[in-house]
Amino acid sequence: MGDAPEAPVKEGDTVEGRYRIIRRLDDGGMSSVFLAEHLLIKRRVAMKVLRPELAMDADVIDRFMNEARAAGTLGHPNIVESTDMGFTRDGVPYIVFEYLEGSLLTDEIYRVKGMPVRRAVRIARQIASALSAAHNAGVIHRDLKTDNVFLTDKEEAGDHVKVLDFGISRFQDTDEDRPGTRSMVMGTPQFMAPEQITDPASVDRRVDIYALGVILYEMLTARRPFNNDDTDALVKDILEASPPPLNLPDAPAGLEVMLFTKLLAKDREQRYPTMKDVEDALEAFAGLIREGRASQSIPVATRMDQSEIRKAAAAMIALTPPPPKRSSGAVWLVGALIAGITGGALMYLDGQAKGTAAEDMAQRTTAIQGGVDAIGLAIENTIRSAQMRAEGIAQTPMLRAGVETDAATVRDMVGNDFLFKPGKGEVFELIQVRDNTRTSLLKIPAGGPSLEALAAGEARVASDGTNLVATVATPIAGQSGKAAGLVELQAPVDLEAATRALAPLVFEAKLVGLGAPLVIAKSEAKDATTTTIQLPLVLKTAKAEALEVSIVTRAPGAAAGPVKSYGLARNASWGVGGLLLVVYLLLLLKGRGQR
Repeated sequence: MGDAPEAPVKEGDTVEGRYRIIRRLDDGGMSSVFLAEHLLIKRRVAMKVLRPELAMDADVIDRFMNEARAAGTLGHPNIVESTDMGFTRDGVPYIVFEYLEGSLLTDEIYRVKGMPVRRAVRIARQIASALSAAHNAGVIHRDLKTDNVFLTDKEEAGDHVKVLDFGISRFQDTDEDRPGTRSMVMGTPQFMAPEQITDPASVDRRVDIYALGVILYEMLTARRPFNNDDTDALVKDILEASPPPLNLPDAPAGLEVMLFTKLLAKDREQRYPTMKDVEDALEAFAGLIREGRASQSIPVATRMDQSEIRKAAAAMIALTPPPPKRSSGAVWLVGALIAGITGGALMYLDGQAKGTAAEDMAQRTTAIQGGVDAIGLAIENTIRSAQMRAEGIAQTPMLRAGVETDAATVRDMVGNDFLFKPGKGEVFELIQVRDNTRTSLLKIPAGGPSLEALAAGEARVASDGTNLVATVATPIAGQSGKAAGLVELQAPVDLEAATRALAPLVFEAKLVGLGAPLVIAKSEAKDATTTTIQLPLVLKTAKAEALEVSIVTRAPGAAAGPVKSYGLARNASWGVGGLLLVVYLLLLLKGRGQR
């Protein structure tokens, strides 16, 4: 450990007469961690000691005390416990934690090259439980990541989670939350929610929800949603791009939709509002996994085919007694009762089939709504990203000066590559506005389509039947301070996540109300019975009439549904029972007449 920083303690030292240092375990940017032993009770502990050169930095001390305060007061089985704190003889603060044996979640993910869904969900539930307790106590972690999750064994049960390192946590009763207080970007970039980058002073508990989404994604895929080595490119991905798909055929239906639209949503308003909601959702998926149901489907009990119905009818006939002798009229009554009971049983199965079909439709509709939400989220993210980029371009000093001249001057002053590098499907246009007259000064790429004439600050979404694009307009202030022009930026809306969510669930999903109808997802099934429903798509920045979805209710070419067959068998059973009852009554009357 020749490169390890100098620490105020070393192997063999005794700290405050209570702890003997055994060895150094790890070094970080702020502190070193040592294995130590309490001299009186012989309990091994982990001692975290601040680096001496930082002991005079008030901000660092505050962060160090934050960790002691959080770990020492939350008292949750999935949060590492802090048992003591103090100062070395040189006045350097230290914190004592429970000593954990096991492995970091990061190491375990890459050791096994991605975890099975069951294991990943079980770990994520424990993390959610720990953070739910922290949030209820007013503590936001802000640096939740796989390096801050430790897996240990407890009572011979593996994968017991301990959440570590609350060093940059925010306490909601501190000055940092008061209006007007400045805040700096804190956290690990790959796990940061978009608002942690764009507006760090506004972060709330939903940044931890986003970070848990990154952790779950990494556990399942052994990669992070965004992990570009170029910091600028990484930030752009976090703000704009959709994560690559999971491609996990054994995952429960809806897990990917939940992960992308409720945990990793770029707009925090789209995420779960509380970590308890996350915990409940993970518990629901854990239940599906325990039951062995990889996807929602109609239970087998509702799928009685013709052969099973024939067997049921044969059993009913077998139970019907042979024609009795004159003296055995009671047998006819027993036969009538058996037929009546059989009809009642078939009626019950009929109701069960209808109820299960209705339940399946409700579950399918809920999953479809998740796909609808994914469309809205993709549109909102595209608009927000385009607005941020357009605002940055509009504030370029040379552009603000050039917009009051002419197209040739603008091209000479700013140059296409310097001003804007279009991505696939993107179009930029610089517009001069004079006396309500609009003049296009520059378009990138030059052969791009003509953009809509938008007012300053306006955003629109439109479909041409093949693609969905968002266009925004941002004003450019001239040298006089008045608006002299506009930056218009058009970007394609990435609907891949919505398509992945909807494709297994629908016959066809079509977006209407934004120009030409746009097919989002379509099944290859032919001649399928379908039900058309309309689900609203609510946008803050644009308007859509409805999302039109045709739901496949049974497989193509399937025989008539089981409900009709149950009805025929039920009616036949009751008919036989009624006939037997009539025979019994006739025999009874005849017997009385003979007397």
